[in-house]
Amino acid sequence: MPVKGMEMQLCRVLSGIVARLKGEPNSSTGNLVIQGSQGCGKTVLATSIVKALQMECGKPNGRIGKIDAEALNKKDLHQLLQKVAGGCLIIERAGEMDHTTAVSLSLLLEQDKSGLFVVLEDTAIGIKKVLASDDGLAKKFTETITVPIFTNDELVVFAKAYANELGYVIDEVAVLALHNRISNIEKLDQATTLVEVKEIIDEAIEREANGGIRKAFNILTAKRYTDDDKIVLTEKDFE
Repeated sequence: MPVKGMEMQLCRVLSGIVARLKGEPNSSTGNLVIQGSQGCGKTVLATSIVKALQMECGKPNGRIGKIDAEALNKKDLHQLLQKVAGGCLIIERAGEMDHTTAVSLSLLLEQDKSGLFVVLEDTAIGIKKVLASDDGLAKKFTETITVPIFTNDELVVFAKAYANELGYVIDEVAVLALHNRISNIEKLDQATTLVEVKEIIDEAIEREANGGIRKAFNILTAKRYTDDDKIVLTEKDFE
């Protein structure tokens, strides 16, 4: 989805990471931080970046692992990194990483010769907390992407794309109803998340599927499907 400022960030970050991955296997630099509000799609973005890197330079070419920082604190870190050697480790809610784990991770990345690529993801506050816990660790994460707060128009674009992936389209009148639903869940102290928008679409799809008489009427009048066999979500599905 088009988001203002993201293209420039992605180009810069991908260029930096590719340069590192194409050089000598060294995990002491070129690792990535993704920061943004909860539910903004950081993990999806992280996995998409890994896929883009693999297409561009064939690396990382090992296993891809994902773990929550609290769980990481309880693991044998050396053993875990061996399992994803040459691959990628995505650490969610990185701000929950304790000091001992942060120091150990920094030292192990310094010693790593497999080309392991690590992604830390959290809110800006969480990222600041973990990087402040150990200077050595902070120096290894030289690439940063900040996912901005989405505008309502961007959230609607996302909603339409998400619905399309599931085999649905949203008609023009229903788009206005979707705008209203998104506006109604806005909070002063917290941005509306992609997770919340997904829930709106999932609910609309469930309503359409259980539309009873209206659904039967639409089937008979052929208004339920587009020419390419997508199911149409209407205003009533978003009420």
